[in-house]
Amino acid sequence: MGDKVVLSYYDSLIHESDLRLLEGRNWLNDSLISFWFEHLVHEAFPFRHRLLFISPEVTQLIKMGDPRELPVFLDPLDAKFKDYIFLPVNDNSSMVASGGSHWSLLVFSKFDNKFYHYDSQRGSNYRDARMLVQRFNTYLGRDIPSTLVDATCTQQDNSYDCGAYVMIYALKAAELAVKSMALGTCYVDRQEANKMRELIKSLVYSRRR
Repeated sequence: MGDKVVLSYYDSLIHESDLRLLEGRNWLNDSLISFWFEHLVHEAFPFRHRLLFISPEVTQLIKMGDPRELPVFLDPLDAKFKDYIFLPVNDNSSMVASGGSHWSLLVFSKFDNKFYHYDSQRGSNYRDARMLVQRFNTYLGRDIPSTLVDATCTQQDNSYDCGAYVMIYALKAAELAVKSMALGTCYVDRQEANKMRELIKSLVYSRRR
């Protein structure tokens, strides 16, 4: 039967193998993060057009692709007109093959011209975050380039919860953004990572037909 599709939700696709990652000590993949970002766009923050959530797949293309092709990916998203941009960062160095070993979150704030990097294993994804900032500075073409700021956030105490923290950070940062509050800090109880896995599972099953 192969890897059965469990849910098609806007631009995200969840397979049975993706759901199994939510059980136990597993590293969450781009499919699950994509699903969560679609949930944020369409259900958690509907009509919040100032916010742009970019999928892990497109983020990887932006990071590793030809810089001259950035408008191909970003112009259809109206990226230059967004106040906040959310990007899941992966340390994978391939543009086409899946992989990598760590997730973090990069959030652009137009108001203070900064990219806030939320990394639950501080420093691990700095190189990849910096590469994305450089790419976006080229694309945005602002007179003063945006700076990269190391956000203060909860640190994981294991090797597998980075994806869950990215989901948590994205939600918390977006909640601050819609209130025009300062970004750059996100402290949560570490149990929130387990709760996020249960929430994703519940959301997927509730949307199955």
